[in-house]
Amino acid sequence: MIKYLKYMFMAAIIMIAATGCQEDIEDTFSKEPAAPELVNNGTILMTKNTMSESITWAWSAARFMKGETSYTLYAQYGDATPVQVGSSTKGLSLTLTKNEFKTLLGGVQGIPENASFDLSFYVEATDENGGYKSAAQLMTVYSYGDAVSAVLTANAADVILDITAPAEELQLLTWEAARLEYGEAITYNVYITYNGGELTEVATGLTETACSKTVDEWNELVVASGAPEAQAADVEFIVKAYSETYPEGIPSAPLSISITTYKATYPAYLLISGTDKKLPHSTVTKGLFDCFVNLESGVSFKFIDQDTQTEYGSDDVETTTDDKGNVVTSGTIGSGVITIPAGLYRISADIKFGTLQIVKINSMGMIGAATPNGWNAELPMEYDATANTYSVVTTLTQDGEYKFRANDNWGFAIDKNGDFRDGGDNMVFEKETGEYRVVLDVNSHPYTAKILSTSFPEKLYLPGAQNWNVPFTLYLGGNGEGKFEGGVNMTSNEWKFSPVTDWGQDFAGTIELNEAGYGKGVYGGSGNINTPAGYYYIQVDMTTGTFEMQRIDKVGLIGSFNDWKDDAVFVYDAEKNVWTLSDVTLTTTDEFKIRFNAAWDMNRGCEVALTPGTKIPVNQDGNNMKVAEDGNYTITVDMSTNPNTITVVK
Repeated sequence: MIKYLKYMFMAAIIMIAATGCQEDIEDTFSKEPAAPELVNNGTILMTKNTMSESITWAWSAARFMKGETSYTLYAQYGDATPVQVGSSTKGLSLTLTKNEFKTLLGGVQGIPENASFDLSFYVEATDENGGYKSAAQLMTVYSYGDAVSAVLTANAADVILDITAPAEELQLLTWEAARLEYGEAITYNVYITYNGGELTEVATGLTETACSKTVDEWNELVVASGAPEAQAADVEFIVKAYSETYPEGIPSAPLSISITTYKATYPAYLLISGTDKKLPHSTVTKGLFDCFVNLESGVSFKFIDQDTQTEYGSDDVETTTDDKGNVVTSGTIGSGVITIPAGLYRISADIKFGTLQIVKINSMGMIGAATPNGWNAELPMEYDATANTYSVVTTLTQDGEYKFRANDNWGFAIDKNGDFRDGGDNMVFEKETGEYRVVLDVNSHPYTAKILSTSFPEKLYLPGAQNWNVPFTLYLGGNGEGKFEGGVNMTSNEWKFSPVTDWGQDFAGTIELNEAGYGKGVYGGSGNINTPAGYYYIQVDMTTGTFEMQRIDKVGLIGSFNDWKDDAVFVYDAEKNVWTLSDVTLTTTDEFKIRFNAAWDMNRGCEVALTPGTKIPVNQDGNNMKVAEDGNYTITVDMSTNPNTITVVK
């Protein structure tokens, strides 16, 4: 065996000698320094709810380095200059908090704010002879730590709204999508503001990044923001972006657009020629004339604007009868005569958009979960030709929904907004379950309904306040909940209350008035109430058995037209029981209110612009009022109604 090993050893020596001219076997392995290899997990998530976490980069050791080796990590965005990540280390990993990394990104040129992007990373190993870089590794950064608002762009810097094309769709602005929390759905609300005023809502819940409206909708919105009619005005648009993380919305920077509006002026009503009937202008929709009209006989007619003597008819009017017997006359506004037989009709003439619809009304009903029949069958309502209203007494269920509809037909329903149409939101009965008298007023658009408790009278009469004659005629209007109020010219010192127009249920009370003519008293029992004669505003609460009175010595109009001082004084008309102010000049930019006795504890305002000839309800502490048109006005305040009303006439 030993002899055999000896021979093997000698053979190996011979082989080495035979190859002595070749490279040494040890030299076949390179000893040049080898760069580290970066380990990459592919993504970095920088969202609002992950910022408490840390990020770790790791790499393999560099080989064949001379002396002490340190490692430095670098990040590069596109072609920008690389930046060092953290401090150099002798270890094989580096950890930063996400907030530290976010600060680092703020110094990298060109990185998009709050968006996903790619970064290249590499690690450089350094020894006494120099540095050795790893291959670059690409990582996607999902960076949604801070909200980025939408960036708005105007489709045109100057826009002139065309009054001849009110129904044309017009896109005024688009925007770059907001970037909020990663993966969350985003919706947008659009607002408009003028001259630093309050925001006017244009659109809500948009998912697209553009906003379109009809020409007429834009006109109404711009004017509603406070911008003048028929003039160029710089208005600002703001878009708020919403998501689950940002429920309050992230607003954009304002975008200014110069918009020239048009002035669409309409009369208070259109006269139906050949009759004494009037079609009042809507209090909420410009150019729309809409109400129920009871024609005792057939008529051929046109609509007449008495202010301008303009006549409106239709050249293509057509009458059809559907399978339920509904008679509908429709067409476009033109110049031809319209002919319909006798009957009760809902007449709608939209002068702005040129449409006409006349529906013969055979019945009116109330239907819905709030009513005893639910949605299965409607409750018939009784028509009052004198008042032009429908009414029904029934039990209503709290929180139940309901609607009114004509001719037992969903195509002719009255919705929550008081529109006569197919569709629309249901109304909701919010009072306690019980018996109520429902009164639907169809005298003007939008149609309104009063729901009055049958526990209280509709009116509270005041026998003796002017005379003791039966039937009693002087009264306070009720709200259906036991509260009554109104202005009364009391020419007598003794009077009483009565829920009916004759004797038998009358009652008295006691009250003491101070020097300013104010007092609060209680009612009940026999005898008479004693107060000095004068004009009083009286409020009665039958739920508490109390009433209060305030003598009205002065009714004034105050506003920007007179620098909010020195009331313009109304004159009382005892025959008509109204207060009138003549010859006051108002513009659409003026704001004003009515107040009593030159004090603010009793004042009146409303939310809609006052259209000439239209009677508008006004309320205590209501909004400052405006007129819909510049002009010289006579203003009439009727305090005998509940609520009080104001009428302006040019």
